[in-house]
Parts: sequence; C-alpha cells; structure tokens
Amino acid sequence: MGGGMGGGVGGQDEGKMIQEVQQQLRAQYVQEFYQTVRDKCFKACVPYPGSSLSSSEQKCLSRCMDRYQDATNVVTKAVLGSQ
Repeated sequence: MGGGMGGGVGGQDEGKMIQEVQQQLRAQYVQEFYQTVRDKCFKACVPYPGSSLSSSEQKCLSRCMDRYQDATNVVTKAVLGSQ
C-alpha cells in the first residue's frame, strides 16, 4: 500500500520536471526564432554592411521584425486555437 503513496509523489515530481523542460524548450525556441528573424531581416535589409546602419536600413529592419512577430502571433493563435 505504501507504493501507492510513493507513486503520487513521483507523479508530482514528474509533472514539475515536464513543466521545467517545456519552459526550457519554449525559451530555446524563442531564442532560435529571433536569431533566425534577425539573420533573415539583416540579409534582406542590409545589402552592404558597414560600420553603421543607414536610416532606411534601420526602418527596414524594424518593419521586417514587426512582420515576423505579427506572423508568429497569427500562427500561434491558430495552433493554440486548434487544440
């Protein structure tokens, strides 16, 4: 009978561990996502890198990042809505 109680505690520990792993995966996904977006936007907006960004390059980067963020929000809502 004591094994039944131990199983409950183990289940709680397992649940906590799963939540921690999920949180780490989310953080890693966000980091990789933004790195990808930065790379893609930089390639699209800065054809000839120099020591500083021009005004038009800054605006392009800002718009590009905003578009990726908006697209991600739409996809995330669609995915979460379908669960």
